[in-house]
Amino acid sequence: MANPFANSVKFLKAINLLASPQGTTIKGLMEGLGISRRSVFRLLYALDELGFPISDDQPSPRDEKRYRLMESYVVQLPNIAIPVINYSEPETELLLSMLDFCIDIHKSEALILLNGIRHKVKAMTRAGCVGKKKNVC
Repeated sequence: MANPFANSVKFLKAINLLASPQGTTIKGLMEGLGISRRSVFRLLYALDELGFPISDDQPSPRDEKRYRLMESYVVQLPNIAIPVINYSEPETELLLSMLDFCIDIHKSEALILLNGIRHKVKAMTRAGCVGKKKNVC
């Protein structure tokens, strides 16, 4: 049976590779994730579409281009790097209001998902993960 979380695992591994201080190359992503060159470019495009601040540099024409996440955008945990989510208080209030509104008008499968998001944002607020410069929430 195929792992339903395989793509999520690859996504998190990619973030971890990109979050290392030296970053990584296309070849490094291919080898580290076990995916094709084309899939690496699709992944980088998806990360860019999601707003991940990825920079690329090539110290000299002979060197491979290196890709990395902006250092201030990730939290280094013991075994993995994760993106930092810093909502300001007004952003949190607006997000919760929008979720409440959506839950009130949608009576479908999405209701369960929206309610789950709402509970997570509220939990982050209670845990003090709102308006801080650095956190691990």
